[in-house]
Amino acid sequence: MEMGTELSTSLDCDGGHNDNEKKETKEGNEEEIWWGALPDDAVLEILSRLPPKAFFRSKCVSKTWLALSSPASRLNKLLQPTLMGFFWETRYEIGFTDISGGGGGGVGGGVAAVDGTLRALPPYDECEILACCNGLLLVQCLNCGPYIFSTNYAYNPATRKHTAIGWSRPVTPKSSDEVLYSVFSLAFDPRDGLHFHVVCFWHSHDVEGGCTNVFSTFSSHSGSWQQGGTLGCALKITEYSNGTFLDGRVHRVTQGHEIMSIDPINNSYLVTKFDFPGSSDNIGFSEIGQSQGLLHFMFGNQSRRVSIWVSEKGDLRKWIFKHQLSLDGMHFGDVYGSFWHIKLHPEKDSLFVHLGNGHILSIELRTGKSNEICILPNTDCHTVWLYMPSWFDFNYPPALCSDPAYDASDTSDTSDREE
Repeated sequence: MEMGTELSTSLDCDGGHNDNEKKETKEGNEEEIWWGALPDDAVLEILSRLPPKAFFRSKCVSKTWLALSSPASRLNKLLQPTLMGFFWETRYEIGFTDISGGGGGGVGGGVAAVDGTLRALPPYDECEILACCNGLLLVQCLNCGPYIFSTNYAYNPATRKHTAIGWSRPVTPKSSDEVLYSVFSLAFDPRDGLHFHVVCFWHSHDVEGGCTNVFSTFSSHSGSWQQGGTLGCALKITEYSNGTFLDGRVHRVTQGHEIMSIDPINNSYLVTKFDFPGSSDNIGFSEIGQSQGLLHFMFGNQSRRVSIWVSEKGDLRKWIFKHQLSLDGMHFGDVYGSFWHIKLHPEKDSLFVHLGNGHILSIELRTGKSNEICILPNTDCHTVWLYMPSWFDFNYPPALCSDPAYDASDTSDTSDREE
């Protein structure tokens, strides 16, 4: 009230122009009262039906609408993660193929198309998708010049928001260790919170022929990396599998067909091993994914048969054999390469198979029937990622993180092993 009185007085001294200002203020107050007169149930109903672009604009209407936007987002079907299409990579190109019928434009209401070529990122010479989780991508960009340097970004192609993630090399038992390769996973679920984690698995060896596997985690909440446990040589993460994030854990498979589950918040891990035909001789390919909120473990052998087990109520110690499919007649290169291109549908009881000629098939797990979903524009794709857009932006790290000062003497093991 005091601010309004001061404003009116100053305008009165300015030659009587306050009449129009008072009229505009009155109309604004009436509009605010009209919005405020709506009961909360009615506001929730309105917000739960808005397409993404209109939904986020509506949060600016009033404080009440802003407060109700969080519960409304959980009721709004247009904001829930749903499969839109595939990001794909060749040696020289990254692209996106939409299968939702929206032409790459997302869901309703004039929403702009997702950034399928990652052009909204800072300029780069080469680019690679390292991980994908619930609408968030982890992207490595290379810049070539007098010196070659890389930057990792967490990137949301739907909102075109990104943040750089500092790089950190883990401490290994021997300073002479040479890192052979690193494997990344993302942990992000916008329904549970807008912070994300990155898990990096490092494989190295020394001059004596020994090997070391370690992992470290990055938190967008703290903006820093933490080193996790030191793993044995046997716990080597399969380089070309993708894994999944479910129930607060990153799940990956090892070359010995074990399941490693990482809790990125407390930096602990659990190793689960169970016996199944073919697991003892290590001949074949395994992968873990999720569909309809349940973990699925897939194992494929040289006879081109894929067996699938499902966890019972999320219990990693209890698995139920569900399906066995034959890939005979599907010509997509050698058996190992073909299994790299098998993805579970996150919402249906089916899986996708990417053939070498760019065709993507959908196979129903219950019946084994297949149908062609789409044809990728490039037949030389070596990686395909399922993409479910997130219209919620992640929380940014407090600052661009730097390499942590790891304690090389800290070799504490935070693991739990389930046999």
